[in-house]
Amino acid sequence: DISTLISMFKDVGLTEKDMVTLSGAHTIGKARCATFSSRLMGVQPDSTIQTEYLTSLQQLCTQGFVINNNTLVALDLETPVTFDNQYYVNLRSGEGLLKSDQLLYSNGSETTRELVEFYIENQPAFFENFKTSMIKMGNIQPLTGTSGEIRRNCKFINSYSSA
Repeated sequence: DISTLISMFKDVGLTEKDMVTLSGAHTIGKARCATFSSRLMGVQPDSTIQTEYLTSLQQLCTQGFVINNNTLVALDLETPVTFDNQYYVNLRSGEGLLKSDQLLYSNGSETTRELVEFYIENQPAFFENFKTSMIKMGNIQPLTGTSGEIRRNCKFINSYSSA
């Protein structure tokens, strides 16, 4: 729920505003059906999903009556490769792909809902706040020197050869 999300961000020194702002990164990228399939199926699918969007996701993610967990779906169907504020527009329309995203608007706090509305109307403010929140997040116990690495592929630890 939204209070759990807020608490998780607060535990690492990030605010509710940081949470909503950083979630805007989901305007780019894809998610496997496995990460949101629980919202699509069952006796009663997630009621925060807009009906036509739900139907299209069910069609994308199922083969017969079985979920195809490896199918990839764009987090933002409108502008999937553009960093913009369309993610927030999608939330207001009930088209947030991940439950944690849709919660920011549909079952959010007054603050999260107001921020979503603000970013819908003010894309430049979203861009500015995103930069600030991203820097703040990047300073959370950063690994330095040989304590960490930047992965070439996010899914895998870099392998080094001793050539």
